Amino acid sequence: MGDSSSHTLGKVNGKAEERKLGERKTEGFTIPEKEILSKELNILKILESAPSEIYHKHGQNILVKNIISSFSLALADSLSTFIIAKILNLNLLIMPVFLIISLIYKLYSRRFPFWDEVGKITGVSFFSSLIYVLYTTEIYGFIFLIVAPPTISVSKAIVKELLWILGVRERVLIVGGGLAGSKVLKAIDSEKFLGYDVIGVLDDDRSKLWKPVWRFRGRDILVIGQTKDIWNILKENQIDEIILAIPSVGDKALTAVASHLQKFVPKVSIVPDMFGLPVLAELKHSFGQQVLFLTVQNKLANPLNRFVKELMDRILALIIFILISPLLLLISIIIKLDSPGPVIFAHERVGKGGKKFKCLKFRTMYVNNEEILKKYFEQNPEAYEFYIKTAKIPHYDPRITRVGRILRKLSLDELPQIINVLKGDMSLVGPRAQPQSEVDRCAEYYMEWARYIKPGITGLAQIMGRANISHEDKNIISLWYMKNWSIWLDIVIILKTIVVVLKTEGAY
Repeated sequence: MGDSSSHTLGKVNGKAEERKLGERKTEGFTIPEKEILSKELNILKILESAPSEIYHKHGQNILVKNIISSFSLALADSLSTFIIAKILNLNLLIMPVFLIISLIYKLYSRRFPFWDEVGKITGVSFFSSLIYVLYTTEIYGFIFLIVAPPTISVSKAIVKELLWILGVRERVLIVGGGLAGSKVLKAIDSEKFLGYDVIGVLDDDRSKLWKPVWRFRGRDILVIGQTKDIWNILKENQIDEIILAIPSVGDKALTAVASHLQKFVPKVSIVPDMFGLPVLAELKHSFGQQVLFLTVQNKLANPLNRFVKELMDRILALIIFILISPLLLLISIIIKLDSPGPVIFAHERVGKGGKKFKCLKFRTMYVNNEEILKKYFEQNPEAYEFYIKTAKIPHYDPRITRVGRILRKLSLDELPQIINVLKGDMSLVGPRAQPQSEVDRCAEYYMEWARYIKPGITGLAQIMGRANISHEDKNIISLWYMKNWSIWLDIVIILKTIVVVLKTEGAY
């Protein structure tokens, strides 16, 4: 690779080379010299120093690990479905059906984020149950759909943890310790079952050398060298995947680096400078032409998706309202006994398309709360800045009643909003309902998502930090939700909301 790389890329001689207008050929790629910046030149120089030998053992090692991982996960599914079938007294036909559909869903050839995998397992369970019922005519077989997803998801998680302990991991080197690199580390840390083992980070900032940039599975992830050290690191370590988190170097140089590194490691991933785009993007290509088409969609701009979401909201809201009616009555009585004032507090919020509505909550504050707040800020001016950013007072809010503290801690004060959903003002899942003052502060973000969706009782912001997230970040999160919406995403948010509420995370 060393000789061919030098011949392919040619010699790079500083700024004079930047001014060339000719084209430089690489294997399979054409790099217009005029488009290469000084930052890119440093990266391209590194390619010239690449060793000539190719390490076939790396590919063999990852193949062995993939076989062990796939076999272990398939075995776990076989045992799980066998046990479920025996307990439910189902025909063992359900086992091969589940395994075959799992293969189609690529559950044994790829690792998925936890909730994505739960969604796929649910899909596999549904089709397995359907085929089973159609073949055996035993309607009882649909109970498999209820039991299988949680059982199999847990068993897979246990197997993946055992594989990690036994050393069946995908050893990853991250190139780039900046913003993109930090996002990659955070993503890997949040999805431990992906099987990634980060051995280190490369960064050209010498001040970061041998310093920790993240903590993963109980150990520090260090900057182990600069980009130019990549070849020595590949010689001395078994690397299964390199993640290029250096979007600032430019597309042309990044493409060249990825192309050459593919000869040395089984997988190379590129983190493009496209933060904020939908993750549910469709990648197309043209055969015979080196052109990729990345198609992105705003999921909730589709009228059909909005209709499905609205229908699901109304049906679930009606069921929930019937189930929690006794609780609503009990809380109302307790509030009335605790402090004078109305049971329900109706605060004006801005909804879809800028339409105002009364957002219903159980009253958690004293009636003279404004006087109490003014006096509190006079005595505690440091709390005012936090209040301006989040509309919350950390740790202790003197306006809140005794019962109100409990209701807020458990988010029970928001239960009356189920009536807002039935009325059509709100959704079960969506962006946070904002007062006019907050909308004015982030009007650009608000107007983009409010064209298509209603505020929600819960949402991504609530499960990602609740009161600890700024107004601007909440709106950015809302845009991401709008673009990436799916029924499964709503289900996951509702499930995670229950966990967050029980932990009382970010609640004031």
